[in-house]
Amino acid sequence: MKNSQECAFKVGEFEPELSCPIVLKKIQGESCIKNIIATEEQCRKLAKRFGIIKLEYFTAKLKISRASSGLFVIVRGNFKAGVIQRCVITLEPILSTIKNSYECKYSEIQIRRDSETIDFDIMMEDPPEPIFDGQFDAGIILTEELGLELDPFPRSLVKRAYKTPDNFSNENYKQSNNSPFAVLKKLK
Repeated sequence: MKNSQECAFKVGEFEPELSCPIVLKKIQGESCIKNIIATEEQCRKLAKRFGIIKLEYFTAKLKISRASSGLFVIVRGNFKAGVIQRCVITLEPILSTIKNSYECKYSEIQIRRDSETIDFDIMMEDPPEPIFDGQFDAGIILTEELGLELDPFPRSLVKRAYKTPDNFSNENYKQSNNSPFAVLKKLK
């Protein structure tokens, strides 16, 4: 991204953390390539959204193609991110690299959604994302894809050896003064 002003795209009152509008008229030929490098501010906003310590960097390469039918625009993307999360056990910072690819369809044809009950079939293909006024924001799906790849329970690789005494048994633990059961006995 050249600057954040170029990629300001709002959906109602919501401004995405990572915005990259694609204007269909600017796609030359059947396809084009869009390289995205998130700014420091965008990385900060993404880290806040996902509750992580820091997003070191976020880059993506998108190939945007028109479907042969002309009804869809297909985005195939690869992205890479450097993420610092907190270990759920030791609370130590953990640096990890996330790499993934995805594919998403966009269409100006809006699928009618009734207010009736909808049956979901996980094997069914997702409906296309909407195109409004000849443009769509590829950053919104990129943000979702990043969120899906984050480890929900990050753990550091520190291995700790916990040895139990040879004479350890459940009964010994219950009778020891260090057990929670000993504290409960004192409450009687």
